[in-house]
Amino acid sequence: MKTSGWSTRRVAGQVDRSECTVRNCWKQWTREGTHARKTGYKATRKTTRREDRRIVRQALVDPTVTRSTIQADVGVAIVPQTISRHLAEVNLKSNRPFRALPLTPEHRQLRL
Repeated sequence: MKTSGWSTRRVAGQVDRSECTVRNCWKQWTREGTHARKTGYKATRKTTRREDRRIVRQALVDPTVTRSTIQADVGVAIVPQTISRHLAEVNLKSNRPFRALPLTPEHRQLRL
């Protein structure tokens, strides 16, 4: 469409994309001769395989260990969501310890 003289706005309306997207695709096409997305632009991993195994091992040894405890033990600056994601990859999750034991129905009745 661009080679036949259409404007960026007209092409964007025709293909239901923003003008910026059409402009960027056209620039890439004229510069590289391709419209494919570049690969390899993902976020870099913050932990090594060894650190990943250590996270999983800690969760297996003590299921009540918290994410912040694992984070301190690993020694790498990672967020708790990263730990949860690593545990989810191996079908695990860290169980939070009880703050208080749950009351049975009998306990509740006696308390009332």
